[in-house]
Amino acid sequence: MVYIVPDLSSQVISIIIGIYIIVHGIVLMILSFSANKYYTPFFGVMSRVLSIILGIILIAMPNVLSTIFVIALGIWIILSSIDIISVAIASRKAIPNWGLLLVFGIIDLIAGLIILFNPFTSSISIMIIAGVVVMVHSIVTIIDMIMIKQNAKEIAKAIEATTKETK
Repeated sequence: MVYIVPDLSSQVISIIIGIYIIVHGIVLMILSFSANKYYTPFFGVMSRVLSIILGIILIAMPNVLSTIFVIALGIWIILSSIDIISVAIASRKAIPNWGLLLVFGIIDLIAGLIILFNPFTSSISIMIIAGVVVMVHSIVTIIDMIMIKQNAKEIAKAIEATTKETK
């Protein structure tokens, strides 16, 4: 589903997280009031209220989560690339192929800038990649399960032998 409809998947994930955060905030609010009938710390109540507000925002504007994630990813890649570029320049006398490190740092910087200045398209691309990764992982897991089922007796014997050796 993530691969086929990445934008919708991102929105659904955001709404699910929003619902969870609201329920979590409400439950913690109830617990803090019932546990502390005479004293409820101000910051505890404020964090629960902010949790509920964040949940409402994620439900009302589901694209916010993916946009924030992608912007944070872009900033992280830019900072990392600046670090790589600095290391390449500083070590140009010590590392023979420092130019390659510099080129990778520049490519990384360009990728970070693209992600940062085009977060909507980047978030869709990230969701598509995530969908492909989940599909590949699922296929590998199914193959693993089939192989384990076909070799269950041998696996059980190997586990027994290992268990006996450690005793």
